[in-house]
Amino acid sequence: MRTFFLAALLLVAAPAFAAAPLTFEEVDTDGDGLISADEAAIVEGLDFDAADGDSDGTLSVDEYEIAVEGLPPPSETVAPEEVEDAEDTAPEPPANTPKTPAPTEPPAHSAPAAPATKAPPAAPAKP
Repeated sequence: MRTFFLAALLLVAAPAFAAAPLTFEEVDTDGDGLISADEAAIVEGLDFDAADGDSDGTLSVDEYEIAVEGLPPPSETVAPEEVEDAEDTAPEPPANTPKTPAPTEPPAHSAPAAPATKAPPAAPAKP
């Protein structure tokens, strides 16, 4: 039960952690203090050309921060492997749970049942 609860909590909380855009340091993978167009490609929704205010082909810290301020939060979809992991940890219902059968009703368009016929009386036995 604890594992299921933890998995469910992670699925609910994951979008909250992913809502913040990547920091400048996370995007500046070569550590040169500038973000190139190739580095900026990992930022969902970032229009590099619009963000590059001085048109020098790179983004400074200020240009990057201004650009990500206007971005909507990253998509809040859950990765398929996270869903599969959560399904694997879901508890199974107890095996001894009685199953209540669904009520049965005659089909709406069925013919009425024929009345039961009585067999003719048996002939009296001869002595």
